[in-house]
Amino acid sequence: MASTQARMTARARARAAQQKVLADRQRRDAANMASLTAFFTAAEQIDAAKLAMARALDDIRAREGTLAAAATLTQITTGEARKLLALLADADSSDDSDNGVAG
Repeated sequence: MASTQARMTARARARAAQQKVLADRQRRDAANMASLTAFFTAAEQIDAAKLAMARALDDIRAREGTLAAAATLTQITTGEARKLLALLADADSSDDSDNGVAG
């Protein structure tokens, strides 16, 4: 009977240990979900800000006549300016595909 009691005690301890592992995992998963939500929300805000920057840069380029002049006014390199303007092309092609227009 002692060995039966020992097995039951061992199983109970194993169950308790497993429940603790599962509870810890659930806490980490919940915390990770909150952090991931914050991360992706911030990423969307960054993307929106970069798109706004690109539109403003494009407007300056249209008024000033060259990308170099627009880059100089915004105090960024011409390479950075090109990267920003590429976002406009990506956004335009994305808008076209969202509207069912072949781009």
